Amino acid sequence: MADRAFTVVVCRAGPCDPPGSGGDLLQSRLADVVRRSRHGVLVRSGCLLRAPRCRSQGRPEGVHDSGTYLAVQRCDADRKPRGEMIPVGPVLTLDDADAVASWLADGDLEADRLASRLRPTPF
Repeated sequence: MADRAFTVVVCRAGPCDPPGSGGDLLQSRLADVVRRSRHGVLVRSGCLLRAPRCRSQGRPEGVHDSGTYLAVQRCDADRKPRGEMIPVGPVLTLDDADAVASWLADGDLEADRLASRLRPTPF
């Protein structure tokens, strides 16, 4: 495991974490990576995106058709940001959760190294 510093923020708002969505499994995968990292930080957050897909738009309140979203920030050991924040998601499956965990563990946090299905489209 590379020992580069990073902060990963995971949305736990209702639309990203509905019952049965696998959000706890993702949280567990992320927590494992952070525990093994000397300089990793995991933050649970409310809505990260404030994006139209997170609003109801005619659907029942808090329901959208996508999975969990994350924000990843490379940092130095003193927690100073290095580079741009990298949006990640939607994380829909166990394979997606494993892919994100592997990407974080590898430590080369370049967006283009993340599977294209896990790179959000512009809102």
